[in-house]
Amino acid sequence: MQRSFRREIRSLEGIFLFLDRLMDVHGTDPGHAYVIRLAVEEMFTNMVKYNRGGDPEVILGFECNGKACIVTLVDCGGVPFDVTSAGEVDTSMSLDERPVGGLGIYLVRQMVDDLRYEFSGRCGTITIVKNLEDPHVHDHRQR
Repeated sequence: MQRSFRREIRSLEGIFLFLDRLMDVHGTDPGHAYVIRLAVEEMFTNMVKYNRGGDPEVILGFECNGKACIVTLVDCGGVPFDVTSAGEVDTSMSLDERPVGGLGIYLVRQMVDDLRYEFSGRCGTITIVKNLEDPHVHDHRQR
């Protein structure tokens, strides 16, 4: 299933409703659902903030097959930005010492099972995979 959302922060409310409805239909564990929502929020927010020259809408795709949930965000018309090439974050440094940026992508990488980026034609596609058969899932909302 896929749907287009306007390239603006206020679209997050509709994105969450879309994702929550689909994850409810698939019986997605609350811990996995939290991770998926967080990852999508981070990637979509980056598209809005840093790719302002792109098309007015971003296409969000969602698929659950019982073993994994796969989310795609397709961003056309802007500057390519490969989220998988973002540098590592030195978490040993204090917040005051760290350069600004990169922490959101770092967190997403730690929480999802696969994060991919492709650029073809004039569109960048971020693919987020969260395995559902992970026996070590944690419900991060309580932290």
